[in-house]
Amino acid sequence: MSNTRYLIDDKDISNFNFELLYITKSKFENDWHSTAHLHPFMEIFFILDGTGEFQLDDAMIKVNQWDLIIINPNCLHTEKSSLGQTPLEYIVLGIDNFSINFSEIHNFTNNENTNQLYKILHFNENNSYILNHLNLLIQEIEIKDYKYETACKSMLSLFIINVLRNDPLMLIIEKPKQNLNLECVKVKNYLDTHYADNITLDHLSDISYMNKYNLVHTFTKQIGTSPIAYVINKRIEESKNLLSTTNYSIRDISLIVGFSNSSYFSQIFKKETGLSPKSYRTQKLNHI
Repeated sequence: MSNTRYLIDDKDISNFNFELLYITKSKFENDWHSTAHLHPFMEIFFILDGTGEFQLDDAMIKVNQWDLIIINPNCLHTEKSSLGQTPLEYIVLGIDNFSINFSEIHNFTNNENTNQLYKILHFNENNSYILNHLNLLIQEIEIKDYKYETACKSMLSLFIINVLRNDPLMLIIEKPKQNLNLECVKVKNYLDTHYADNITLDHLSDISYMNKYNLVHTFTKQIGTSPIAYVINKRIEESKNLLSTTNYSIRDISLIVGFSNSSYFSQIFKKETGLSPKSYRTQKLNHI
Protein backbone atom coordinates (compact mmCIF):
# COMPACT_ATOMS: atom_id res chain seq x y z
CA MET A 1 0.00 0.00 0.00
CA SER A 2 1.23 3.52 -0.76
CA ASN A 3 0.04 6.86 0.57
CA THR A 4 0.61 10.39 -0.63
CA ARG A 5 -0.06 13.10 1.89
CA TYR A 6 -0.54 16.72 0.79
CA LEU A 7 0.03 19.35 3.47
CA ILE A 8 -1.66 22.73 3.52
CA ASP A 9 1.11 25.30 3.89
CA ASP A 10 -0.95 28.48 4.26
CA LYS A 11 -2.82 28.42 7.54
CA ASP A 12 -3.85 32.08 7.34
CA ILE A 13 -7.39 31.64 6.05
CA SER A 14 -8.60 34.45 8.32
CA ASN A 15 -7.94 36.89 5.49
CA PHE A 16 -11.19 35.68 3.95
CA ASN A 17 -13.30 36.86 6.87
CA PHE A 18 -15.75 38.66 4.58
CA GLU A 19 -19.54 38.73 4.57
CA LEU A 20 -21.90 38.36 1.61
CA LEU A 21 -24.46 41.14 2.00
CA TYR A 22 -26.55 40.45 -1.11
CA ILE A 23 -26.56 39.11 -4.66
CA THR A 24 -28.83 40.77 -7.24
CA LYS A 25 -29.64 40.00 -10.85
CA SER A 26 -30.64 43.13 -12.78
CA LYS A 27 -31.59 44.22 -16.29
CA PHE A 28 -31.46 47.82 -17.46
CA GLU A 29 -34.94 49.07 -18.42
CA ASN A 30 -36.18 52.44 -19.73
CA ASP A 31 -37.41 53.48 -16.28
CA TRP A 32 -34.03 52.90 -14.64
CA HIS A 33 -32.39 56.20 -13.68
CA SER A 34 -29.09 55.28 -12.09
CA THR A 35 -27.12 57.96 -10.27
CA ALA A 36 -23.58 57.94 -8.93
CA HIS A 37 -23.25 56.65 -5.38
CA LEU A 38 -20.83 54.83 -3.10
CA HIS A 39 -20.91 52.11 -0.44
CA PRO A 40 -18.74 51.32 2.59
CA PHE A 41 -18.37 47.79 1.16
CA MET A 42 -17.14 46.12 -2.05
CA GLU A 43 -19.33 45.39 -5.06
CA ILE A 44 -18.52 42.95 -7.86
CA PHE A 45 -20.48 43.21 -11.13
CA PHE A 46 -20.54 40.50 -13.80
CA ILE A 47 -22.03 41.53 -17.16
CA LEU A 48 -24.39 38.83 -18.44
CA ASP A 49 -25.45 40.62 -21.62
CA GLY A 50 -25.52 43.98 -23.33
CA THR A 51 -23.17 46.93 -23.56
CA GLY A 52 -22.92 50.05 -21.49
CA GLU A 53 -20.74 52.32 -19.42
CA PHE A 54 -19.66 52.43 -15.80
CA GLN A 55 -18.73 55.65 -14.07
CA LEU A 56 -15.93 54.59 -11.74
CA ASP A 57 -14.50 57.35 -9.58
CA ASP A 58 -13.80 60.07 -12.19
CA ALA A 59 -13.63 57.79 -15.26
CA MET A 60 -16.23 56.53 -17.74
CA ILE A 61 -15.42 52.96 -18.88
CA LYS A 62 -17.21 50.90 -21.52
CA VAL A 63 -18.29 47.40 -20.49
CA ASN A 64 -19.52 44.40 -22.45
CA GLN A 65 -20.76 40.86 -21.91
CA TRP A 66 -18.39 38.72 -19.77
CA ASP A 67 -16.72 41.74 -18.16
CA LEU A 68 -16.25 41.62 -14.39
CA ILE A 69 -15.98 44.90 -12.48
CA ILE A 70 -14.47 44.92 -8.98
CA ILE A 71 -15.33 48.10 -7.05
CA ASN A 72 -13.60 48.69 -3.72
CA PRO A 73 -15.41 50.38 -0.81
CA ASN A 74 -16.02 54.14 -1.03
CA CYS A 75 -15.63 54.27 -4.83
CA LEU A 76 -18.16 56.58 -6.50
CA HIS A 77 -19.86 54.62 -9.27
CA THR A 78 -22.94 54.11 -11.41
CA GLU A 79 -23.85 52.25 -14.60
CA LYS A 80 -25.94 52.89 -17.69
CA SER A 81 -26.90 50.96 -20.80
CA SER A 82 -25.82 52.01 -24.30
CA LEU A 83 -28.61 53.61 -26.33
CA GLY A 84 -29.90 51.46 -29.18
CA GLN A 85 -27.92 48.42 -28.02
CA THR A 86 -28.83 45.25 -26.12
CA PRO A 87 -29.85 46.38 -22.60
CA LEU A 88 -27.24 45.95 -19.92
CA GLU A 89 -27.88 42.88 -17.75
CA TYR A 90 -25.71 41.84 -14.84
CA ILE A 91 -25.28 40.10 -11.50
CA VAL A 92 -23.92 42.18 -8.61
CA LEU A 93 -22.51 40.99 -5.30
CA GLY A 94 -22.24 43.15 -2.18
CA ILE A 95 -19.34 42.00 0.02
CA ASP A 96 -18.43 43.52 3.37
CA ASN A 97 -15.07 43.46 5.18
CA PHE A 98 -13.11 42.96 1.97
CA SER A 99 -11.08 45.00 -0.52
CA ILE A 100 -8.15 44.50 -2.90
CA ASN A 101 -5.01 46.62 -2.98
CA PHE A 102 -4.81 47.32 -6.71
CA SER A 103 -1.96 49.81 -6.30
CA GLU A 104 0.32 46.94 -5.22
CA ILE A 105 -0.63 45.05 -8.37
CA HIS A 106 0.67 47.79 -10.64
CA ASN A 107 3.62 49.16 -8.69
CA PHE A 108 6.14 47.71 -11.14
CA THR A 109 5.61 50.43 -13.76
CA ASN A 110 4.61 54.05 -13.85
CA ASN A 111 2.61 53.50 -17.02
CA GLU A 112 -0.03 51.33 -15.37
CA ASN A 113 -3.23 52.51 -13.72
CA THR A 114 -2.57 52.94 -10.00
CA ASN A 115 -6.20 53.52 -9.06
CA GLN A 116 -6.94 51.63 -5.86
CA LEU A 117 -10.71 51.84 -6.21
CA TYR A 118 -11.63 49.52 -9.07
CA LYS A 119 -10.47 47.03 -11.70
CA ILE A 120 -12.05 45.61 -14.85
CA LEU A 121 -11.36 41.98 -15.81
CA HIS A 122 -12.27 40.75 -19.28
CA PHE A 123 -13.53 37.17 -19.52
CA ASN A 124 -15.19 35.25 -22.38
CA GLU A 125 -17.30 32.15 -22.97
CA ASN A 126 -14.24 30.00 -22.25
CA ASN A 127 -14.40 31.24 -18.66
CA SER A 128 -17.94 29.96 -18.09
CA TYR A 129 -16.96 28.75 -14.61
CA ILE A 130 -17.37 32.38 -13.45
CA LEU A 131 -21.05 32.40 -14.41
CA ASN A 132 -21.51 28.85 -13.09
CA HIS A 133 -20.26 29.93 -9.65
CA LEU A 134 -22.69 32.86 -9.58
CA ASN A 135 -25.67 30.76 -10.72
CA LEU A 136 -24.93 28.16 -8.04
CA LEU A 137 -24.73 30.93 -5.46
CA ILE A 138 -28.11 32.34 -6.53
CA GLN A 139 -29.63 28.86 -6.50
CA GLU A 140 -28.34 28.22 -2.98
CA ILE A 141 -29.85 31.48 -1.71
CA GLU A 142 -33.18 30.81 -3.45
CA ILE A 143 -33.54 27.29 -2.01
CA LYS A 144 -32.20 28.16 1.46
CA ASP A 145 -31.42 24.56 2.33
CA TYR A 146 -29.70 23.43 5.57
CA LYS A 147 -26.76 25.69 6.51
CA TYR A 148 -27.14 27.60 3.25
CA GLU A 149 -25.34 30.62 4.74
CA THR A 150 -22.18 28.56 5.27
CA ALA A 151 -22.52 27.06 1.80
CA CYS A 152 -22.85 30.55 0.30
CA LYS A 153 -19.69 31.76 1.98
CA SER A 154 -17.79 28.70 0.74
CA MET A 155 -19.10 29.23 -2.79
CA LEU A 156 -18.22 32.92 -2.64
CA SER A 157 -14.70 32.07 -1.45
CA LEU A 158 -14.26 29.71 -4.39
CA PHE A 159 -15.63 32.34 -6.78
CA ILE A 160 -13.25 35.02 -5.51
CA ILE A 161 -10.25 32.68 -5.59
CA ASN A 162 -10.97 31.69 -9.20
CA VAL A 163 -11.36 35.35 -10.17
CA LEU A 164 -8.10 36.28 -8.49
CA ARG A 165 -6.29 33.34 -10.09
CA ASN A 166 -6.93 35.00 -13.44
CA ASP A 167 -4.04 37.29 -12.46
CA PRO A 168 -1.88 35.86 -9.63
CA LEU A 169 -0.60 39.34 -8.79
CA MET A 170 -4.11 40.13 -7.59
CA LEU A 171 -3.74 37.88 -4.56
CA ILE A 172 -3.09 40.90 -2.38
CA ILE A 173 -6.10 41.18 -0.13
CA GLU A 174 -6.68 43.60 2.71
CA LYS A 175 -9.43 44.81 4.96
CA PRO A 176 -11.07 47.96 3.63
CA LYS A 177 -9.64 51.21 4.91
CA GLN A 178 -12.14 53.46 6.64
CA ASN A 179 -11.20 56.56 4.67
CA LEU A 180 -14.52 58.26 5.35
CA ASN A 181 -16.25 59.02 8.60
CA LEU A 182 -19.03 56.42 8.93
CA GLU A 183 -21.64 59.08 9.57
CA CYS A 184 -20.58 60.87 6.39
CA VAL A 185 -20.81 57.62 4.44
CA LYS A 186 -24.31 57.10 5.79
CA VAL A 187 -25.39 60.63 4.85
CA LYS A 188 -23.75 60.37 1.43
CA ASN A 189 -25.45 57.05 0.68
CA TYR A 190 -28.75 58.53 1.83
CA LEU A 191 -28.32 61.54 -0.46
CA ASP A 192 -27.34 59.31 -3.39
CA THR A 193 -30.65 57.47 -3.02
CA HIS A 194 -33.00 60.24 -1.80
CA TYR A 195 -31.61 63.28 -3.65
CA ALA A 196 -35.05 63.90 -5.22
CA ASP A 197 -36.73 64.21 -1.80
CA ASN A 198 -37.13 67.37 0.22
CA ILE A 199 -33.71 67.36 1.91
CA THR A 200 -33.14 69.41 5.05
CA LEU A 201 -30.18 69.66 7.38
CA ASP A 202 -32.48 68.85 10.28
CA HIS A 203 -33.36 65.48 8.74
CA LEU A 204 -29.73 64.72 7.84
CA SER A 205 -28.78 65.59 11.40
CA ASP A 206 -31.35 63.11 12.70
CA ILE A 207 -30.18 60.18 10.54
CA SER A 208 -26.48 60.81 11.24
CA TYR A 209 -26.84 61.58 14.98
CA MET A 210 -24.67 64.67 14.46
CA ASN A 211 -25.63 68.25 15.14
CA LYS A 212 -26.01 70.40 12.04
CA TYR A 213 -22.78 72.33 12.53
CA ASN A 214 -20.63 69.20 12.92
CA LEU A 215 -22.44 67.50 10.04
CA VAL A 216 -21.79 70.35 7.60
CA HIS A 217 -18.20 70.80 8.78
CA THR A 218 -17.29 67.07 8.65
CA PHE A 219 -19.15 66.35 5.41
CA THR A 220 -17.59 69.35 3.67
CA LYS A 221 -14.11 68.40 4.87
CA GLN A 222 -14.36 64.76 3.77
CA ILE A 223 -16.54 64.99 0.65
CA GLY A 224 -15.34 68.38 -0.57
CA THR A 225 -18.70 70.13 -0.61
CA SER A 226 -21.58 70.82 1.77
CA PRO A 227 -24.52 68.37 2.00
CA ILE A 228 -26.92 70.79 0.30
CA ALA A 229 -24.45 71.60 -2.49
CA TYR A 230 -23.91 67.85 -2.91
CA VAL A 231 -27.67 67.32 -3.33
CA ILE A 232 -27.90 70.07 -5.94
CA ASN A 233 -24.99 68.53 -7.85
CA LYS A 234 -26.65 65.10 -7.74
CA ARG A 235 -29.87 66.58 -9.11
CA ILE A 236 -28.03 68.37 -11.91
CA GLU A 237 -26.08 65.22 -12.86
CA GLU A 238 -29.26 63.14 -12.95
CA SER A 239 -31.06 65.81 -14.97
CA LYS A 240 -28.21 65.68 -17.51
CA ASN A 241 -28.81 61.95 -17.85
CA LEU A 242 -32.57 62.43 -18.31
CA LEU A 243 -32.09 65.26 -20.81
CA SER A 244 -29.74 63.05 -22.84
CA THR A 245 -31.64 59.76 -22.73
CA THR A 246 -35.38 60.56 -22.42
CA ASN A 247 -38.08 62.67 -24.03
CA TYR A 248 -39.40 63.98 -20.71
CA SER A 249 -40.25 67.67 -20.67
CA ILE A 250 -37.93 70.01 -18.82
CA ARG A 251 -40.72 70.64 -16.30
CA ASP A 252 -41.11 66.89 -15.67
CA ILE A 253 -37.36 66.43 -15.32
CA SER A 254 -37.14 69.23 -12.79
CA LEU A 255 -39.79 67.45 -10.68
CA ILE A 256 -38.20 64.00 -11.09
CA VAL A 257 -34.83 65.17 -9.77
CA GLY A 258 -36.30 67.15 -6.88
CA PHE A 259 -36.78 70.75 -7.99
CA SER A 260 -40.28 72.01 -7.22
CA ASN A 261 -39.90 74.96 -9.59
CA SER A 262 -38.80 74.48 -13.22
CA SER A 263 -37.62 78.09 -13.51
CA TYR A 264 -35.34 77.65 -10.51
CA PHE A 265 -34.13 74.36 -11.99
CA SER A 266 -33.23 76.09 -15.28
CA GLN A 267 -31.45 78.85 -13.37
CA ILE A 268 -29.36 76.41 -11.31
CA PHE A 269 -28.69 74.17 -14.32
CA LYS A 270 -27.31 77.08 -16.35
CA LYS A 271 -25.22 78.26 -13.41
CA GLU A 272 -23.66 74.80 -13.02
CA THR A 273 -23.22 73.88 -16.70
CA GLY A 274 -23.16 77.15 -18.61
CA LEU A 275 -26.11 75.98 -20.71
CA SER A 276 -29.85 76.03 -20.34
CA PRO A 277 -31.50 72.59 -20.07
CA LYS A 278 -32.91 73.00 -23.59
CA SER A 279 -29.51 73.94 -25.05
CA TYR A 280 -27.85 71.05 -23.21
CA ARG A 281 -30.38 68.57 -24.64
CA THR A 282 -29.95 69.96 -28.17
CA GLN A 283 -26.16 69.78 -27.91
CA LYS A 284 -26.26 66.17 -26.69
CA LEU A 285 -28.73 65.06 -29.38
CA ASN A 286 -26.57 66.62 -32.10
CA HIS A 287 -23.62 64.48 -30.97
CA ILE A 288 -25.50 61.13 -31.11
